[in-house]
Formats: sequence, C-alpha cells, structure tokens
Amino acid sequence: MRNHPARAMYDQLEDTLTSMTMQLRSAIAADAQPPQASGRARGWARQVSAELASVLLDTVGLAATIEWHVRQYQKCTGILCELTVSSVAGFDLPEDYAATIYDIYNEALSNVARHAGASRVSIGLTVTPHEVTMVVRDNGIGLRSEATAAGASGIAAIRERSKAHAGSCEFAGVRNAGTTVTVSLPIAQAA
Repeated sequence: MRNHPARAMYDQLEDTLTSMTMQLRSAIAADAQPPQASGRARGWARQVSAELASVLLDTVGLAATIEWHVRQYQKCTGILCELTVSSVAGFDLPEDYAATIYDIYNEALSNVARHAGASRVSIGLTVTPHEVTMVVRDNGIGLRSEATAAGASGIAAIRERSKAHAGSCEFAGVRNAGTTVTVSLPIAQAA
C-alpha cells in the first residue's frame, strides 16, 4: 500500500477539527451556565473559545469562524440560529477588527444563552470598506433598562470592545419580545 501524504494531512486536520469542536462544545456549555454557576468554569470556557477562535480567525477568516461557532452553539444550547453575512469580496478587515467583532459576537451569544430564555437568535454581519456591523437579535425576555444603566458585565464588555475601535453599540430590549444588540465599527480609510 502506498503512502498518501495528502490523505495523512487530511486525517490529521480532521482529528484536529474534531478535537477543537469537542473543546468548543464544552466551552459553550460551560459558558451558557446560569450566572450563579461557577465563575471558574465560565473563565475556562471563555479562554478555550478565545484560543479556538484565534486559530480559526487566522486560518479561515471572520465569517467562516462565526459560521462554525453558530453551528456548535446551536447544538449545545438548542437555540435556533440564523446567520446572514454580507461582505465585500476580497476585502480584508484591518488588523484586530476580526478578533474584536468575534469577541462581541461571542459575548452577545453568551448573554443570550445565560439570560434571555430565547428559543431563536439571528446574527447579521455586514462588512463594507467603510464599516463592519454586527446585529444580534433574540426572541427572549428582553433587556431590562436597569441592566444597561447598571453596566452589566457582558454589556460593559461589548461597549468597551466597540469603543476600542471608535465604534458604537446600541442595546434595545422589549419585555417578552427579545433584545437587539447592534455594533458598528468604522474602518478608517488609508490616505
């Protein structure tokens, strides 16, 4: 039997992706625990998710990384997900933007799993040469106004990440009709 280097490489890649998928599923499940659950487990979950995302972002890009995560998130939480991506073909985000948007996306979905009581979430990602926008909308219990005023940790983290790129973020919630998180990061044009 002849040695097939391509097949060996494919098998190794498949093993690596299977391992990453199992780690991500464990991380999502731990992160989706109610707020009173162990902070240590959620800290581990966020670290694993960040490390996996870093590898994938560098390898396949933002849209494919989010698409892969959405599939795992849906399997782990049972929350139905709809992802829509609109992107300028061949346009690369400036350094650090993909990681920032992924972190915001991950924080928003963690909040949905832990607090919203939602059965459905839609994620919209739009990338243009001038800005990148992400909208995460769920059908859960809605965001209480005191949560945004008090600066809940997830909301504060999203605001901080968007401000790091001179971006804007809005949180809108309607009691028993869900929450919408909208983040826009402007992309400075090269002179």
